[in-house]
This record gives sequence, structure tokens and C-alpha cells, in this order.
Amino acid sequence: MSDQNNENTQGSSAEPQVPAGQPETQTGSASTQSAQPQPAQPQAVPSAVPAAAPVSAAVTKAELKAAKAKAKVDAKLAKVREKEAQIQAKADAKAQAKVAKSKKIEPAPTEPAKPEPAVPAADPGPAEAKIPDAPAEPAAPAPAVKSSAAPSVDDAAQRPATEVPAQGKADAGSLPEPSADAAASAPEKNGTSPAPSTASAAAAAAAVQPASPNKPAPEAGKAAEARAAEAAPTASKKTKGSTTSAEQADTSEAPAAAQKPQGSPKAARRREKLERARAAAARDAEHSPTRRKTGAVLLSLAAVLASGGLVAAGSLLAPSPDTTTLPAAVTSLPAGDALSVCASTPQLLKGVDGTDPQFAPGAKEISSNLRSVVVSDLAKRIPGSTFSALGGSSRQTLTERIDDAEASESRSADDQGLTGRSAKVSTVNNADGKQLFEVQPLGQLPSIGSTLRSYQAKDGDLAGLAAASCQVPASTWRFTGLQTTTGSTSVLHLANPTSTSAQVAVDLRGPEGPIDTSTLQNVVIAPGEQRAIVLGGYAQDLSAVAATVTSTGGKVTGYVQQAALRGLTPSGVDLVAGNASASNTQVIPGVWIDNKNNSAKLSKDNKSLVPQLHVAAAGAQGAGYKVKVLGAGGEVAASFERNLAASSNATSVQNLDQLAGGYYTLVVEADAPVTASVKMVRGADPKDASDTAWAVSSNPLAGNQVMPLSANGTGKFVIAATDADSSIDAVVVAKDGKLQKTQKLNIKAGTSTVFDPRETSEVAQAVIFSSDANAYIGQVILGSEQSIGWASMPAANAGREGIVVNVGG
Repeated sequence: MSDQNNENTQGSSAEPQVPAGQPETQTGSASTQSAQPQPAQPQAVPSAVPAAAPVSAAVTKAELKAAKAKAKVDAKLAKVREKEAQIQAKADAKAQAKVAKSKKIEPAPTEPAKPEPAVPAADPGPAEAKIPDAPAEPAAPAPAVKSSAAPSVDDAAQRPATEVPAQGKADAGSLPEPSADAAASAPEKNGTSPAPSTASAAAAAAAVQPASPNKPAPEAGKAAEARAAEAAPTASKKTKGSTTSAEQADTSEAPAAAQKPQGSPKAARRREKLERARAAAARDAEHSPTRRKTGAVLLSLAAVLASGGLVAAGSLLAPSPDTTTLPAAVTSLPAGDALSVCASTPQLLKGVDGTDPQFAPGAKEISSNLRSVVVSDLAKRIPGSTFSALGGSSRQTLTERIDDAEASESRSADDQGLTGRSAKVSTVNNADGKQLFEVQPLGQLPSIGSTLRSYQAKDGDLAGLAAASCQVPASTWRFTGLQTTTGSTSVLHLANPTSTSAQVAVDLRGPEGPIDTSTLQNVVIAPGEQRAIVLGGYAQDLSAVAATVTSTGGKVTGYVQQAALRGLTPSGVDLVAGNASASNTQVIPGVWIDNKNNSAKLSKDNKSLVPQLHVAAAGAQGAGYKVKVLGAGGEVAASFERNLAASSNATSVQNLDQLAGGYYTLVVEADAPVTASVKMVRGADPKDASDTAWAVSSNPLAGNQVMPLSANGTGKFVIAATDADSSIDAVVVAKDGKLQKTQKLNIKAGTSTVFDPRETSEVAQAVIFSSDANAYIGQVILGSEQSIGWASMPAANAGREGIVVNVGG
């Protein structure tokens, strides 16, 4: 922008300017060179206004340019008048000679009039040298004078006073004139000399007079105009006086001699053009004060905007640049109570397919428990925690709440100056419905705490073991490994614990691709409400179904209650948790494989009763993938097909019965985003009940997290390190809340290990984990009666989340 402005400024000043008093032929040649019309160049706007630029200096320079243009026009007009006077003098002399010859009277010799000394034209250089310092690029410079002729009065009124078409220059150049000195010194044939042009001298004197710093330029322009007006009558009188003697010679011929000859048509047209140009210059001088005020205001405004550093200044003074979007910043808010929703006790489906089905108890001997644990801060303050039914009713206090003012204080030691931690474990029985678990923050930071639902039934259609960690609300949930085959039921449970209504969309994908769920695209869940959706009503008789739940508005929690029957024989119950986000790498910790003898017996009549890996493509492009199996000694050899792939928005299934019995971690590496889960099966006799559990892909451990042990069965933690070695601190929490000695678990990259808390304490209730590198943890739960369950590591409490603030965008 600034480079373009410099070019425009130099171009306007570099146009040839003919000083007053120089031969007219110079003006004509210069004008002829620029006679071709030039395309209009947009006036560039300065990109910045110098803070120290004086407004008066910029305005004075513009006014001086206007005054010079006007003086130049006056000088040219005086030359035309002088030439006309010479022509008139010649005509008068010839007329006088004719009259004398006709009467045979010898004309008396007339003494040549002494020409008045011509005032030399001033060089504009000295006048400009005396102008005060002005900024190199004034905000509103007056355009340079390009010609001394104007096309018409109307055009001169509409255009700037100094703007003249190039055609005017060509006309002026086609009429060469002698210089003023030559006209003054050359006597006529009849002995008379031309009268000097007083108007030309006055105009030249006005141009020579330098601008006074104390006197504004508009006043100087007006003074020059007045002097030129006064000089015009004087020149006319002198011209008339030169013909008085000839008129007195013969009064009888006076009428004939008084008729003055007219000049050439070209001279008349040129005079008319010069008169119009002079009028335009006069108007320009008259309006210069208004422009001065406007320019001063604009310059002042630009200076204020530039000095203030306003972003809007660029849009006012120059074309708007590309908008720069600053990255969205997250504004942290003081932590509020951490919320999580616990799954309800599994119940037998009763009623029609669709939403909001009815349930009935599925067994007589049921053990359903909620085990929670909260950890103190370094000052050993236990945060308050409660259970309540979804919606806030039936509140049950687990730990007493600390006064909010005291709880907001950050403390690193207790009243005795001792630093340490303690914990509180609570186990609640017969809490069948969905429960809302709340934990108070301490020191304006979220407290460490979580809850685990565990279920075990020894009879009924829902015999088996199931477990699920209580969930933090989220906007997206993904599930892999759902089944709707004959005898199987899959019910999606959604809950809205927030104070904002949630609009939920459910998408299903089967082994062959997407499934029509147009009626599940606008499921509204009010605050404190829940929904249950029977997936078999939309995807019938499918052995591999993946689901995606997306919520707009309030965040929701989700899990799938899944159960199966082989005729009248229970074939397992589970609470399927959500997968980690779809990505090219999925890690599934805590995969348990039964020994091959039991698997062979159980699957003899039913080939589906084997451990399986389900991989679902999350996009229309599908995904190719490979599988790694990690054990305690590293990667385990496993025979899979070379080219494993999941079709577009479909699910691929691979059997894992080739693996020996034990604990593993499976890693799926794909060339496109996928989700993955593993179905685990436990049982030996097809005539007896068997159980299933789904281990899902998990997120890595982040910071300090605590996970309770299942109140039913025996839980063990499977910990894996995939890409790098990991060091984990594990602190076992006893039943009385005391923390046991910290154990350091070093896990090599590419291995998976098993940690049993009961080897540290027989009354272990929970374990606090902290890691300095990525590690994946899952809890495998084995119970009596050939049952199995699995639970994911709960997400760390976030309290009240920050809000996104866009700056400048």
C-alpha cells in the first residue's frame, strides 16, 4: 500500500511544469507528449499516518499548489492579451497609414513608446524552499495542474479545479507564440511598438511573491487575483491610448478606423479556454478553506486512530486485510461438584420394542452394589459426597460436606502442620435405579473420587456378573460389539444429569453397513430424565452392531444392557461401556481368555460362544487394520489373516480362540479411524449357564485417578504400556480408608501386566493410580458360577468445565 502511494505522488509531481515567462513552445511540446489520455489511477490511501505530522503544514502545501496553478493560468491569459494588443496595434498602424496616404499627408513620426521593464517570471523553486516542513505524504494532496484549458464551465465546476483533459494540452501546443522579450523589443513596420502587458506583469509578480508562513495561502491567492483584475483595465487603457493620434488625424474616417479587427479563431478559442481555466482556479482558491478544514479533521482522526493502535484503523484508512482469527481460549471457572451417573441394576426386558420399555426382576438372588471412594487433599480433608436418584430426589449422604467457604481454601497441611492423604470408602446395597454421584471440590479443584456398579445373579434369565464404572456426561458415545440375534437383547440407556435439555441422535452400523434409524435422529431428553431404546427394534438379528450417540445441548451418559439366552439357558449378562474416541489406534486392556478345553466344549454346538474381536469402521472409506496381542513377556504370536479390513461403516469380527488362557491387552492399528471391543466368554458345559463380558477400547491414564474394586467377585487390574515404558504408582485403599504403602509398577513398552490389590491388603477396596506416561488400565472381575465382568478406568473428575472464549474472531 505504501509503495503504491509513493508512485502516485511521484507521478503527479514529475509531470513537466512550464515556469511563467518561458516560451510557449516549451509548454506545447510538453503537453503534446502527454496528450494521450491516461487511465485513472486510484489514489492510494496511506497505510499509516505519522504521529508527528503537523496538520497545518500539509494543508499549507496544498493551498500553495492551488495558488501557483492560478498564477500560472493568469500569466498565460496575460500573454494572450498581450498578443491581441500587438495585433490591434499593427491594425491601427496600417489604418493610419492608409488614411495618410489617401489625403497625401505625411504622417508625423511617432516616438516609439518605451516598453516597461518586464517583471521576470519567478522560479517556483525558491517559493517552495520557504514552505515549512511538511509530511512527505499529505493526507489529501491537491492534484497537479495538467493543462491551462478547460473543456466547459460545467465540467470545470464538477471536476477539481486543477484537472484538465489532455486534449486541452494539445490545443495549446498547436499555437506557438513568441516570447515576451521578443515581442517587447521588435518594433513594427510603422514605427509603433506594442504596449506592454501590465496584467502579465502583475500575474508574474504574484507568482514571484513567496508564501509567508504567517499568512495563509488562500489569502495570497486572493491578493494575486485582485492585482490581476486591477491590471487588466490599465492594460486596456494603454492599448486604446496608442491609437489616439491615428483617430485624430481624420475624424471623417473614424467610424471605419474604430472598427477593430478580430484575432484568429484559434486565438479566440484559446482565450476562452484560458478564461474558463482562470475561473476554475479562482473557485479552487475560494473553496480551499473548506478543504483545509476537512483535511485537518481527517488528518486528526487518522492520527488518533494510529496512535491508539485500534484494529479498526486499518479498515478506515486502507482496504481491509485478511481477517486473522485468534485461537479460541478456554476460560477456567471455579470447580463445581463433580457429577457422574451410575448404571441401574440389570433387569429383564418386558414390553414392546421401542423406547421406554418396561423391566422386571430377572432373578430371586441378586447382589447389586454401588462402591464409592473419595480421597482427601494434602490437609487430610475428606470432601463431601452424596448419592441421589436421577433428578435429585432421595439424597443419601456418604461423607459430610465441608463448609463451602472453608472448602474453597487451598491447604497443603493439616492444623498440626502434617501433610498426607486419607480416603473414605462407602458401599451401598440395593440401590437399583440410576444413581447420581456428586463429589465436593476442595481448594477450588476437583476432588478425587469415583463409584463402581457391580451386579451378580445366580438364577433367572439374567444370571451372571456385570460391572460398570459411573460415567461423566459427554456429548458423544460410541459402542462396539452389540448383538440383536435370536435370544439376545440390547437396550441403550441414556440419561441427562444436566440442567439443559438434550437432543440426541442415534446411528447404528451392522456387519454390512449403516442401518436406517431415521426415527432416532431427534430424541429429546429433558433435564433429570432418561430414555431406554431397544436396539433390536431397529437392527434385527445381527451379530455385530456398532452405535454412535450424539447429543446437542445438554450432555448425556450412556451404556448398553445386554443379555442372551440359549433356549432356556442363560448365556450371559453385561453392562457394555462406551468406547474411547474413534482413532487409528485402539487399545483394549484387560482381555481375559478361558483355557482352550473349556472354550472347545462350550462352542461345540454354538460357534458364537468363543472370544471375538469386533472392529467397526467409523467412516465411509472403511479401514484396513492389524492386531497385536500383548502379554507379560511382550507381543504374543497370533495367527490372523494378512489383510484384515472393515467395510464402509461396517463391523469386522475376528475369533480369538487361538489364544491360550490368560490376561492380555489387544492393540488395533488401522489406516482409518475405528472403534474396537472384545467379547469374553466363560463357561465349560453347554448345558449349564455361561457368561459374557465386553472389554472396550480405553483412554490412557491421566494424572491421579481412583478406581474401586468390584463388591461382587474378585477384581484384578490389567495394565499395559504400548509405545514407551511406563512407571505407575499404585496406592491400595483399605476398608477403613487408610492408604497402604505406595507400590511402584514399572511396565516395559509392548507388555501387559496384572496387578492384584489383595496381595497388598486382604481388605483392599480401591486403588489410586498415578502415572508419568501413557498407560492403559482395565479391571477384570471373575466370580463364582462361571461368571465374568469387566470395568473401564473411570474418567478423572473435571468439576465445572471451562467455557470457550473467541478473541478477535
